[in-house]
Amino acid sequence: MKSPETARQAAPSAIAVLGAGYVGMAAAAALAGAGARAWAVARRPNEAPPGVTCLAADLGAGPPAGLPARLDAIVLTVGGGAADTYAATYPPAARAAVALAEATAARSLVYTSSTGVYGGKNGEWVDERSPRSGSGPGHAALCEAEDLLLSSGLAGVTVLRVAGIYGPGRTICPRYADPSRLPLRGGCWVNLAHRDDIVAAIRLALGHRGAPRVLNVCDGAPATAAEVARWCAGSRGEDPDALVFSCDDPPSRSNQRVSPATLAGLGWRPRYGSFRDGAEAS
Repeated sequence: MKSPETARQAAPSAIAVLGAGYVGMAAAAALAGAGARAWAVARRPNEAPPGVTCLAADLGAGPPAGLPARLDAIVLTVGGGAADTYAATYPPAARAAVALAEATAARSLVYTSSTGVYGGKNGEWVDERSPRSGSGPGHAALCEAEDLLLSSGLAGVTVLRVAGIYGPGRTICPRYADPSRLPLRGGCWVNLAHRDDIVAAIRLALGHRGAPRVLNVCDGAPATAAEVARWCAGSRGEDPDALVFSCDDPPSRSNQRVSPATLAGLGWRPRYGSFRDGAEAS
């Protein structure tokens, strides 16, 4: 007779990653590499990583076809484009994820939201208890998607509020190439999360079986835009001290410092503890 451990190894978890783009496809690849049966769903899927089955579907049309009748977990990693696409992307995708979780009896549902929902303006620290007072593009749609998941009645729901995403193939430096356009003369705060650390947070969250919860994902080492711009200039061989920060405008979205302490309390530690670590590795 097989032991429970042997049985688990013979029947790996079935996980669907919806909206599998930059983060989602990496998550699907990591889950497949750890032995799970992984499906990646996107409007236009990229080439499937080893062990991942890709499906083309529009989440706005409802739960995708072609998935197993039973799933252990669902990961929702949709991303917004232009400001006017947020409402057409996030809430419908959240509804599709809830419907799929109900239909397949999935025990966990993990959604990657944004730390932009907090909308801090004065460089204050924010955590999961902070109000969602943001006003940037798509804020209402992001909040609606969170609320749909958190109030769905499903157990095992985790909303991961993710800071600025970067990693392999997505460098941070182009955003800070022009110092004359950085708000508050470069004094606004930047919060970042490396793609691989986000994937690690997703994998941790998939083990959640309790009441819905919210967790921040970032490296916990916020830097000012001026710090980032100077580092990037130095990495290009330019003189960081020659940069001129002349823009007095306030940030268009937020100026805050995000704490990942709650996630760290669950055992998660960022592999890349600052933007410098992650940018050098990428």
